[in-house]
Amino acid sequence: MVRLNRKVIDMRELTLPETSYLAGMLLLSLVLPLLMSARGPRDAATRKCCMKTVWIGQALGAFAALAVLTSAFIAPYATAFGVMSCICCALVLLRQLQAGCPA
Repeated sequence: MVRLNRKVIDMRELTLPETSYLAGMLLLSLVLPLLMSARGPRDAATRKCCMKTVWIGQALGAFAALAVLTSAFIAPYATAFGVMSCICCALVLLRQLQAGCPA
């Protein structure tokens, strides 16, 4: 019989505010892709430029969600960072869509 020595990973339970933070950031993660699909340009070059902004916003939101999962102390600050990064990326994306997304 083979016995594997594995470490037990202790996971903490999320509180109601932390779960709310994650749910809100999950809903906010839909803003940039929906904005891009609704008002996005049709040509490939302009679309590629605007997609960079969408991916940056998604990456910052994922980083904030990871921080919420990691630490209960920094969860409100990480959520504020995630919301602000989503708002800033949405404003940049709107400006790029109006100007034709200069490279």
